[in-house]
Order: sequence, then structure tokens, then C-alpha cells
Amino acid sequence: MKILLILIATITISFGAHIPKNFTKAKEMSTRLYYTYHMVSFYTNTPLIPIVYIHKKKFPYKSTLTLELGMKNSPYQGTKYVERGKKIEWEHITPASWFTTASPEIYNAWYKGNPKCITSSGNTYKGRKCAEKVSKLFNKMEGDMYNLVPIIGALNALRKDKPYGIIKGEKREFGKTLDVEINSSTIELEEDKRGDVARVLLYMNKKYGVRFPDHNNTVKMLKKWDSEDPEDDWEKKKKEILHKTYNIEF
Repeated sequence: MKILLILIATITISFGAHIPKNFTKAKEMSTRLYYTYHMVSFYTNTPLIPIVYIHKKKFPYKSTLTLELGMKNSPYQGTKYVERGKKIEWEHITPASWFTTASPEIYNAWYKGNPKCITSSGNTYKGRKCAEKVSKLFNKMEGDMYNLVPIIGALNALRKDKPYGIIKGEKREFGKTLDVEINSSTIELEEDKRGDVARVLLYMNKKYGVRFPDHNNTVKMLKKWDSEDPEDDWEKKKKEILHKTYNIEF
């Protein structure tokens, strides 16, 4: 039985001086990072609240705490993925499926499988789980906290691995005050978020060799966004923390 507690008291957050080994650890560390410094969702600027899930029946003995984030006073009004629209999830700005462009090992594991990717019943599998099993590089990219941002779960589900771009028209289907658009092929963010995503995507390209759909034109667009929307205070703070704590170079 899961016991959910809304965390009211101030928690002292300590960051381990090591890079997260996997996506799960990265989400936990990122949650603590945002809880400590920036309680706002990325796409929509929704205020966040910290929630603690305690996953042991014999509470409080041998309990494990997993910090997650919930929403408060959300302007989100989407009609799809209703339950996921009520909570915050962690989004890879550079989608995990794009990591396949960085390494033949990752590409083959994702699309073809690997001899190590066999279930206990003898069935083979491929895709993200196989890449996680066989590739240290994939796990490193998946756990890169610079590439992770908290967003409303429904937007995470709708975005999937669509590239960022410009969509003609302003439907505002997620709320009159939310300048976020998603169609069958593209996600568009408000202007003051475009530089943020551009810098993360360019970082993932430079550091890991990730390539983008329509790569050359996308890079031109990202460099333009980077110039038009300079780093804000939170971007600078996040990079400073990640550099000092995890020795991440930008």
C-alpha cells in the first residue's frame, strides 16, 4: 500500500557528487534539484509542490523515499490523457529515441535487439529497454540531468519524440494562457522557452553526437533560437550546479 504525504516541512537536500547511473536516479536527483531551487514546470510555468511517496508497508521502518512533483493552480485545460494531465513527469528535451543516432550499439539494440536482451521465458526484445540493458552510453544520456525538465504529463504523452518547431496558427488547445502547440509532427513552445531547448539540444549534439530530424536545418533554427532567447537566471543556476556537483562541462 502506498502512502502519499504532501511534504510541508523544509527538507535538507544533499546532492551526491556523482553522475546518475540511470534514468531513475536522474529523476530523483532532478526532483530534488528543482524542489530546492526552481519549483516551476518547464513548458507551462505551472507552480509545483513536492510530494513524498513511501513504498514500504512497515512504515517508517526500512522505508524508501522517492521525491516527485505535483501541480498547484495549473492553467492547463487539455482534454487528452486526463489523468496524466493532473501530474508532473520528467521530459527528455532530446528524446531517448534520438539517442539511437549517437551509436551503432544503441541503434541496433533499439531497432534490432541484442543477444543479451532475452526475458526469463526466453523471448527476445528490443527498443528502449534493450538499449538500457546493453549500452552504458545510452544510460549516461538518459540520465543526463541537463536534458531533463519537469512538465505536465499529458504534454509529455502528446509530445512523444516530436521535434520542436513552429506551427502556423494559435489554437491554444491546452488553455488560453498556455502558448504551447502540438500537432502530428511538431511541438511549438513560447518564445522565451525556445532558447532553453536550443541550448540543451545543441549540448546533446556536441557532447554525445546526437543528430536531429532534418539535422542541418534544425541546427540553423536552434542557433537562431539560442541567439534570440539568451540564458535566463535559472538556466545559469542549473548549469552552475550541474557543473560543480557532477563536473558536467558545457
